[in-house]
Amino acid sequence: MLKTTGIILIIFSGTGLGLCKSMELSGRLKILERLAQLLLLLKGEIRCTGASLEDAFLDVAKKMPGEYRLFLEEMAGRIGERSGIAFEVIFRECAFKCLPMEKISPEEQECLLSLGEKLGYLDKEMQVAQLTLLEEELRERIRELKSGMPKRQKMYQSMGILGGILLAVLMW
Repeated sequence: MLKTTGIILIIFSGTGLGLCKSMELSGRLKILERLAQLLLLLKGEIRCTGASLEDAFLDVAKKMPGEYRLFLEEMAGRIGERSGIAFEVIFRECAFKCLPMEKISPEEQECLLSLGEKLGYLDKEMQVAQLTLLEEELRERIRELKSGMPKRQKMYQSMGILGGILLAVLMW
C-alpha cells in the first residue's frame, strides 16, 4: 500500500515538474512582452513629449503594472537624486532589484542591460533610436520564443510524465 502510494506520488511529482517548466516558459514570454511594451511607451514618451528621462520614466510608470512600475519609479527617483552615479550603474541596480531578471535568459538580460549603457547620455533622437533597436531585438526574441514554444512546452510536459514513470518503474 505504501509502495503504491509512493509510486503514484513520484509520477505526480514528475508531471508537476514538467508542467512547472512549461509554465516558466510562458512566464518568460510574458516578461519579454511587458519589457517590449515598456520600451514602446518610453520611446513614445521621449519622442512625442520630448520629456527628460526622469519625467519619461515617471509618466510611463503610471501605465505599467507591478514590478515594472516600481522599476520605473525607482529609476526616476535615482536619476532625480543627481548623485553622480553613472546611468548605466543605476539602470543595472534598479533592474536587478525590481525586475524579474532571474526568469529571463542571460542573453535577454544583457540585451536589456545594454539599454542602460546607451541611453543615459544621448540626445533625444539617439535615445529613440536606441529604444527602437532594443525593441526590435526584443520583438525578434519574442517571435523566436513563440514559434518554438508549443513544441518545447509539450516536450517539458512529456519529459516530466515519462521521468516520473521511469522513476516509478525503477522504484518498483
